Amino acid sequence: MLHSGAEADFTNKSIASPKPFIQFTNIETDADGLLNYIAAAVDKSKSEVTEAFDKFCSTLKNDMATGKNVSLDHIGNLSVDAGGKFSFKPEELPSAFLQPVIAERVVHPEAEHQILVGDKETTNTLMTELLAPKSEIKEKWLIWAIVLGVLGLAMLVIYIFLLNGTTSFGNAIKI
Repeated sequence: MLHSGAEADFTNKSIASPKPFIQFTNIETDADGLLNYIAAAVDKSKSEVTEAFDKFCSTLKNDMATGKNVSLDHIGNLSVDAGGKFSFKPEELPSAFLQPVIAERVVHPEAEHQILVGDKETTNTLMTELLAPKSEIKEKWLIWAIVLGVLGLAMLVIYIFLLNGTTSFGNAIKI
């Protein structure tokens, strides 16, 4: 019996449970551990369990040789094709055993942890400070330019009215 991995579904905030499945292999193994386990579970001697197990295996082998589809209760169906290849179809578990769990992401903004940015390692607090919007320094040069422009214009107007039509570029007639 093997287990598939759990699957995270971030959009639905859930994690699907790992699904167990039975993988049938044609590899012969030593049944000594299994026989000891069964003997301890049913409180019988190992020789009695070995005899019952051998009988079960020979019945199963005879049924498979006749081409029958053998159903193993609560496990699945075992069959053999015309080429002599065994195939196993496991029984599906009830969906009640495989319900997904709710997975809410928990964020601890006060916790500091290491993060990798490009090829440099830094902390989340340093990155927050670096990426925080900078306080805008009001540019006062525009105000000063306007003030100086108005002063210059005022001085030009005053200069023109004080000369009263005369210019500094030559002779002029005063009226």
